[in-house]
Amino acid sequence: MVSAFFTAIFLGWFISSVAGIGSDFASGVIYFVFLLIFFFGYGLWVSFISALAFSSIKWPIIKVLVKLFIKKEKPNTINDFLPEREKLIELLVRVQKHSRWFFIICWPIGILGGFTTLFMNSSLNPSLLFMFVFVSSVIYGYTLFYFGRRGYLPLPEE
Repeated sequence: MVSAFFTAIFLGWFISSVAGIGSDFASGVIYFVFLLIFFFGYGLWVSFISALAFSSIKWPIIKVLVKLFIKKEKPNTINDFLPEREKLIELLVRVQKHSRWFFIICWPIGILGGFTTLFMNSSLNPSLLFMFVFVSSVIYGYTLFYFGRRGYLPLPEE
């Protein structure tokens, strides 16, 4: 995760230096595009993970509490609280699949970042700089999705 963060900073520096952007503010905007992809993508992914975990663990606990307080029955085993093994494996697969939030969020942020580059003074043609920022942000978002899908991006508990 630390390497993904520093990759965002490196991409901002690389594009700013290749484009010949002289303004510190304009360079900061390009840095900000990649940092937004990292933070928004990771935030959306983590919030979805929390929602999945809450929904898969909430119902067995509620059933046990209803059984305990309303029906006045004791739970039979600890397995009444815990989800089954297959359900946990399905949950982990869904967590990895939903790292696609990185790829989803990179498109609008890349477009907005590209439009902001149209108003920057640089040594590159503005439309070329737009495409450079947009394509590199999509590649960065897809790379984060790829590593998250394969389990290389750690979850927040780790």
